[in-house]
Amino acid sequence: MASSIPLAWPGRRPPEPVPPHHLVPEPAHHHGDPDTDNRVIHGDNAPALQALARTHRGRVHCIYIDPPYNTGSDHTHYTDAIAHGAWLSFMHDRLVLLRELLHEDGLLFVQIDDRELAYLQVLLDEVMGRGNRVNLITVKMSEVSGVKMSHVGRRLPKLKEFVLVYGKRPDVPIRALRVDKSPDKLAKYLKYYSKIIDNPSDPVEQWRIVPIRDHMKTRGLSTTKASIRAYQLAERTRVVYRTNNRLLAGLSFDTPTRRVVSPKGIDYVWWEGKQMLFLADHCEEYLGDLWTDISTINLNKEGGVRFRYSKKPEALLARVIAMSTDPGDLVLDAFAGSGTTAAVAHKLGRRWMTIEQGDHCHTHLLPRLRSVVDGTDRGGITERAGWTGGGGFRVYTLSPGAPAAERA
Repeated sequence: MASSIPLAWPGRRPPEPVPPHHLVPEPAHHHGDPDTDNRVIHGDNAPALQALARTHRGRVHCIYIDPPYNTGSDHTHYTDAIAHGAWLSFMHDRLVLLRELLHEDGLLFVQIDDRELAYLQVLLDEVMGRGNRVNLITVKMSEVSGVKMSHVGRRLPKLKEFVLVYGKRPDVPIRALRVDKSPDKLAKYLKYYSKIIDNPSDPVEQWRIVPIRDHMKTRGLSTTKASIRAYQLAERTRVVYRTNNRLLAGLSFDTPTRRVVSPKGIDYVWWEGKQMLFLADHCEEYLGDLWTDISTINLNKEGGVRFRYSKKPEALLARVIAMSTDPGDLVLDAFAGSGTTAAVAHKLGRRWMTIEQGDHCHTHLLPRLRSVVDGTDRGGITERAGWTGGGGFRVYTLSPGAPAAERA
């Protein structure tokens, strides 16, 4: 549970009461399936979250927010410079509202850089409960190049950001994900996997196992070292190696290969007295809390909208959503920006709600989401998700006062 001892900081005040507001549909901006409940809310996220709490309390499985980092800068689409104490109060009030919306099995992800990381973590410990902290993830968000290098004589280039992960109770599960190993890690395996199954569609007993180089030559393919490595990875499910296995060593068959089930029910492929290993089984590893494999190159092109300084990769949001939801679960982003969270949630078959106060809600977010629904967005995770279009969303603004049904 949340801490019972409140933190103190300069200018801390009791949470400001949020006047009741209700959501007003804007049919002219709705898009796609008229029966959808996916929501874009244009307005201040504090009253928007309070309005949502009346209908969605405890129903959101994944909340991801990318709030202002308080960098001291004035960006094109928003101001990111307020007093430290005011920033803490701003975040506290919204985190309290977000906690009300989070499902008992849900997860809250908050991305931040190192300027406010330490303070935000302690603040989240108060609001969400220190024992409910799940992870602190470090994400590589930049390359050692460009304008960052102009400051290298005074400080090290900033390459990383952080994602704080919390649940509403200590035992909220986070989904284990497997990701491709880095080329450096794979290199030590590739040199051993020099054979390939030439006819994998045939029964195991009829498999022809040949050197990869010969296999590629018969198909007119380049056999440079780089070409062979690329082919090994592309055909990883039929690239093989063999190793000793005490159980299989004592068996004999009249074919070079044979499928064998051990007394414990383990499935093996016997290969001339040894165990057949497949490269595919060594190409992935479990994801940890250091993410260095998500590319941010050409990030501005994702979604067809430019949003400098705070746009996040679709691959990052896809990972967050996969770790915390199943298809059909509800995802919320209260600092929508250019709409990455909603776009990714939509492509992955999740329901979603997103909130944005700035004018870029109309100039960036809505055009991006329309292209997702229409199937014309070809970037980001589109191909990997197999997304071709469909669904829809509804757009709302905020109006003061409770809805008529509540006032009656």
